[in-house]
Amino acid sequence: MTSSSSSIEHKLILVQEPTIGAAFEDNLLGRIGLAPPLVVELQVIKDGQASDASAELPFLICQCSLLDEQGSTADMVNQTAVSAAAAAAAATAQSPSKLTVPTGSTRARRGRRSSSGRRGSASTSAVSTRSSESTDASTSAGAISDDIPSSHTATRSGQESPAKLARMLYGTLVAGPQLYLAPPTTTASASRGEQGEKPYFFFPEISIRTPGKFKIVCRLMRLSLPGMQERGVMDDGVLASVETQVFEVVKRGDYTAPYVTDVSRHFARQGVPLLLPPGVSSD
Repeated sequence: MTSSSSSIEHKLILVQEPTIGAAFEDNLLGRIGLAPPLVVELQVIKDGQASDASAELPFLICQCSLLDEQGSTADMVNQTAVSAAAAAAAATAQSPSKLTVPTGSTRARRGRRSSSGRRGSASTSAVSTRSSESTDASTSAGAISDDIPSSHTATRSGQESPAKLARMLYGTLVAGPQLYLAPPTTTASASRGEQGEKPYFFFPEISIRTPGKFKIVCRLMRLSLPGMQERGVMDDGVLASVETQVFEVVKRGDYTAPYVTDVSRHFARQGVPLLLPPGVSSD
């Protein structure tokens, strides 16, 4: 999406976009940024031609937000629901099978029956009375033991924990434009020095909390003074926007870092902190 006003048009161009990431989950201090790093170019076009935007660069920012594979907003995640689902799955997997264990009253009945056989028919009625009493006690004890899990279950189901929302995106989510030499499109243009300086937005350390497939949307906005009337701004304050292709975020144990791209090396040579892996040179 672009925005134009009085023949001035703003565009965001994806110079480089991520292809894979490692989910940091709850390990905030061990986050690994998406690779390769996201780099966005700003173009300002006036009367159909590229225009010098240096005068308004200090007032422009680019903000990143997370989308799911279908394009819906995915900036927040409900950790309570995720934890409850994981706990329920673990409890189901670890629940022991029900075993029939003789109770004390059952063993007592067996002992009384054997003793009644030895005593003879004279004490049959007394033993029967005691046996019936022990049977009633066993039945009531079994009913109580059956009621206990159900009451606990009702308590657990009745108490709903409040939603605990957590951010999915961490790192450099807002950036200002910086002027750097453009990556050469061909070897010949590089030798002639035809790249020229252009404004870019760099997002070197964006990371995502959970595994899945996502997209990132970048939105260009202008900082304004109170009371200043904006021209060429959409209803949501966005001058222009662009979305990346769908990329995958995997668990950290399944993550393999891709090769460092020529675009990353090009900007790293100019001093852009793109966090190259240890031992990797920008040359």
